[in-house]
Amino acid sequence: MTEQKLMATDYHRATSYRRHELTPHTLDWAHQPMPVKHYPELPRVPLDRSGKLPAVDYFDLMNRRQAIDSSRPEALDFRKISTAFSLTHDITARTMHAGTPFYYRSVASAGALYPVELYLAVHHIDGIDPGVYHYHLFNFCLTALRRGPVPEIPPADHGVSATFYITGIFFRSAWKYRDRAYRYVLLDAGHLLENLRLALGALDLSFSIHLDFDDERAATLLGLDSQREACLACVHLHEGNAGKKQTVAPRDLEPLSAEIRQASTVSDREVAYADILAVHRAGNGINNTPAEDRPVLHVLDNPPSAWVDLNLPDHPGSADYARMLWQRRSRRNFIPSSGTRENPMTFLDLMARNIGTVSTPPSVRSAITLGVLAGMGMPVPPGFYLLDPDAKRLGCVLAGQLTEPMAAACLDQMWLKHAALHVLFMTDPAALDRTWGARGYRYAMIEAGRLGQQAYLAATALGWGACGIGAIYDREAADLLDLATDGVLLYLVGAGPVKTR
Repeated sequence: MTEQKLMATDYHRATSYRRHELTPHTLDWAHQPMPVKHYPELPRVPLDRSGKLPAVDYFDLMNRRQAIDSSRPEALDFRKISTAFSLTHDITARTMHAGTPFYYRSVASAGALYPVELYLAVHHIDGIDPGVYHYHLFNFCLTALRRGPVPEIPPADHGVSATFYITGIFFRSAWKYRDRAYRYVLLDAGHLLENLRLALGALDLSFSIHLDFDDERAATLLGLDSQREACLACVHLHEGNAGKKQTVAPRDLEPLSAEIRQASTVSDREVAYADILAVHRAGNGINNTPAEDRPVLHVLDNPPSAWVDLNLPDHPGSADYARMLWQRRSRRNFIPSSGTRENPMTFLDLMARNIGTVSTPPSVRSAITLGVLAGMGMPVPPGFYLLDPDAKRLGCVLAGQLTEPMAAACLDQMWLKHAALHVLFMTDPAALDRTWGARGYRYAMIEAGRLGQQAYLAATALGWGACGIGAIYDREAADLLDLATDGVLLYLVGAGPVKTR
């Protein structure tokens, strides 16, 4: 990618898959990226597993709308923070693959490569000193990177007790996906962000999500090597003494040591893909576009010809959220089903109500368009539909059985044709570029990942399986859906009944 090709449209086009044009690529297993960051000898703080996980019904949790509330009197303590980490990103099972242990996690990841990392900046939490900490998933502990008061990044209007930071390490995904990996790093950041959002909601905490901040300042705060690892999302906790501005004023940050920054290197033979660095840097900085300025996405040339109401059941059922989170898996052994109307409609309602939640920034709410491919056995005829989240209805764009040709467009992963439905996350990169520049691509991909994680959870709650697909013959899929010239399919999640043991 040249210096003139810095926008999302150019990156997406340059990294598109085309049938018969994929360059052979052998995985360098001898230099596979490490799944854990290794820091020099730094103090560790064991997290507390003694707290009970919240007994929250998943369907009730979907009805909650978190907002900043600085009037709550209780202080945020270490045990509650520990539970938040457990509900956000934890080991859920262990198995052996070719003599090597493999650990299942509570969050989905493209290729099970897990490029994302989680950090915590503590301002005032009972039981833990102020500073910046890195979350060690396998040891369930925090590594202290900075000690003492630190500034809020990004600055907040309400007092902040702590801030979670989600980062992505490019090479963990690029080891397999090369220059296309930026797509998957952003999707995986969205997967993790949704788990964090739901964890904080289950704990009844007040929080705000931020995708706009000074990238370099955040990297300095966290001690990242910005050539290899980037901050992608911030979540402020407004709890306890949040009404009082107790955090330090913005000031110059001293860079952390070279040894700490070296931890962003996860292999001794890394490849830096210029396309990834170029498109990410093009989106650096704070987006000052007014919140009311939204892109007009031109995804389809032809609007839906007819609309169908979801007609939701009165009682969708119940599912213990924490238990369900531990049961989530990528499952692809779909079976054709002629089941009841309730499950598909409940699934689509859960997707619709999570588009543009109150806790997400206004920008991301208009960054994507959601579609559905209905397969056989659905309560609507097979075809391609748009999902209208406000009116809770489906609009028919194309009639016909499209799940099989879409499976072919997904690099011939033909098991996908048996899914009851395909959830389609689409956007118009040119419109994102015009409105927000290259940073708009982050909004769209992170939001697609966030909703994709929700699709996994909704499927699990209904006893279904789900599997996300980012490997797509891009133009082939767009032609199948008859998308507009600038319309693209970012991500697809197949969902539906699966074989059970």
